[in-house]
Amino acid sequence: MTPGIQKTMALSGALFVLTLFPAMLMIGLLPPISPMRNADEVAHFWSTNTGLKRLGLVLLLAASGLQVPFGALIAVRIRQMEGGKYSALAYAELVGVGLAVMAIIMPTFFFAAASYRPERNPEITQALNDLGWLPFIMNWPPALIQCLAIGFAIFGAKHEVWPRWLGYFNVWCAFIFCAGGLAVLFKNGVFAWNGLLAFWMAAVFFGVWFLVMTWQLWVSIGNSEQSPATSALSDDERLRGQLQR
Repeated sequence: MTPGIQKTMALSGALFVLTLFPAMLMIGLLPPISPMRNADEVAHFWSTNTGLKRLGLVLLLAASGLQVPFGALIAVRIRQMEGGKYSALAYAELVGVGLAVMAIIMPTFFFAAASYRPERNPEITQALNDLGWLPFIMNWPPALIQCLAIGFAIFGAKHEVWPRWLGYFNVWCAFIFCAGGLAVLFKNGVFAWNGLLAFWMAAVFFGVWFLVMTWQLWVSIGNSEQSPATSALSDDERLRGQLQR
């Protein structure tokens, strides 16, 4: 894999954040609509500025796919750290990426349905709004899987690719993201879907995590071609080629 491709994959993480939050602003999800709003208020929200909201939803859907190349490059780095051909932590991280993509795609579909027919029964629109917000905020398992996979890979690395502080940072972020899992229990307060812990703190660390990981992926590109893991794999492939002759 050429350095240019790796740089593109690394930058897709920053591009994801720079697309996600503007899309949320266009839709009106930032700041979040309060869970305390009644059905008529929710229906009114989705019946105003529908064109801008729908365009933002299209952008949000497009942004979700940017996690794939970003997460794939992280999996490559995990494999390099473990120094083998197969890596259970890399596979776990890739599964987390797939779940993270769906954690944005599915709420986007529900928000799109709420915006698509705003003239319907307000209670139906309110239900669609709930179906969008709850999985959007309670999607901590994908983030937890990815962060812990990265953290454990760094702590147990046979070949140093990333500094240990990045492992601690990922473990810390993993537990911060868990606050959103309590959103279904509250309609107000810090754990509600618009609360300080469940939304605002998680959103800040979510954005910072992508930017930090983009930076670390970028600086690791120059060393990836000469890493011991890569060299070992190349030597193994050359040896197999000689034996086959």
